[in-house]
Amino acid sequence: MDAQLTLPVAGGRRSPVRAAPPCGRMHILRHGFLYAGAMARVASHRHSAMLYLALSPEPFHVEAGDVQLRARAALIGPDQRKHIDGRGAPLACVDIAPTHRSFATFARGGQGVAAWSRSAFDEENAALRDFREHRLTSSAADALYGRLVERAAAQLPPTAPVDARVREVMRLLRAAPGQDLRSLAEAVHLSPDWLVHLFRRELGLSLRKYAQTLKLQAAAAYLRRGVTLTEVAAVAGFADSAHFSKLWKQHFGFPPQRAFSGEEVSIDPLPWPPCTADSAQHPPGTARS
Repeated sequence: MDAQLTLPVAGGRRSPVRAAPPCGRMHILRHGFLYAGAMARVASHRHSAMLYLALSPEPFHVEAGDVQLRARAALIGPDQRKHIDGRGAPLACVDIAPTHRSFATFARGGQGVAAWSRSAFDEENAALRDFREHRLTSSAADALYGRLVERAAAQLPPTAPVDARVREVMRLLRAAPGQDLRSLAEAVHLSPDWLVHLFRRELGLSLRKYAQTLKLQAAAAYLRRGVTLTEVAAVAGFADSAHFSKLWKQHFGFPPQRAFSGEEVSIDPLPWPPCTADSAQHPPGTARS
């Protein structure tokens, strides 16, 4: 991350970003992220739904399973192995995590891979350019992310509410991510097998991968905090740093060392507390919705 970037000031306000280093910019929220920058071929297998938007006249290339397409806008449903190749041209990437309130809409209506009309997002072109060039404050980037998700959700058919029992399990896991399957099933009066089936049916993602998402969110809160990857893995609930590194790379497409060093991706300051003895017991980003 650029040396001029600062941590949030007292009171929880997000400080502005003052300079544009020669790399992409990532803005992480509790339930997703917004990225803009040059992108070559990147492979990932995210649990999230992903919206990609070209920031130049050139289309980008998408491979996911047997599907290959060229587009200037594309939605990729959750849990898809994919390759995105912008051939060095700038792209915007909007991550809608399984913890996002609109995730079920994307999981049910946006499964697979589909090219979209880029014009549906033209009203945000100026804001996306300002975001990429570090002219948007963090709070303005929050609002831009929200508008992009809303515009994307509006392109999909409406969906029924997620089953109340699944919502309760999601809440329980956010409050205490380490809970085992049996205790979660008992809490909603289901058998473990039926809970696994119902969760997958309702959310389009397995219960195990939802729990992994919570751990990755907890780990992201320690970006640029001067904490070793071994310490990050421990406080976020991973078995060890190797397991953490494997899942991080699978999810984001690059090893965690690159994200935590900030050499290739400039990550906005997070409004979450730095690592302390307390936060090791209650990792940030896991106890709140």
